[in-house]
Amino acid sequence: MLNRSSFPNLNFDKILQDAKQFSLPESDSYIQSYPEFLKYFERIKGGDINEHDLIIASHFVYGWMPTILRLDLNKKTQVLKYLNAVKSGRLLDEEELNILKVSINNSMVGLSKLLHFINPENYAIWDSKVYRYATSYKSDFGITNVSLYLEYLERIKAIAANENYRKIHELVSKNFDYEIYPTRAIEIVMFKASERK
Repeated sequence: MLNRSSFPNLNFDKILQDAKQFSLPESDSYIQSYPEFLKYFERIKGGDINEHDLIIASHFVYGWMPTILRLDLNKKTQVLKYLNAVKSGRLLDEEELNILKVSINNSMVGLSKLLHFINPENYAIWDSKVYRYATSYKSDFGITNVSLYLEYLERIKAIAANENYRKIHELVSKNFDYEIYPTRAIEIVMFKASERK
């Protein structure tokens, strides 16, 4: 377990302060593509995620990233089992996340995006801007650490559970024409605040 100093800026007061400055540009393909990615997984709610879905979704997630995807399907059966567990609402443990991470470019960033689109209620996006905001680090050292990602999810849940969380959600959600979960609201505040700096 990590100590509280791992994420000095990932607390309710800091997120609320930055939510008050939150705004989106009128045209942003990153923001516009987000609900389309969610719809992809909503269409397969009745069935299981299969190899086709894994390949397509992994590639569209990497459209948001400056790196090329290297998808390792050697543990395809296990990977699909875990992704379908995420889809059904199960929270994966560190060992399971590590198996997924290795299969998807060995990247916690890419994996976090895929997990978020499969289950946006339980999994938050984790990228270099969010990481630097939350940690105050100048580099991305440690961003691939699965245990840090799990701690990040716990911190987001704690902020969302705050009795005044609704203030943050209202400030952020008014910028979107679709419903967003706290995982997205908190993450996008950090992402945009990091861009402003």
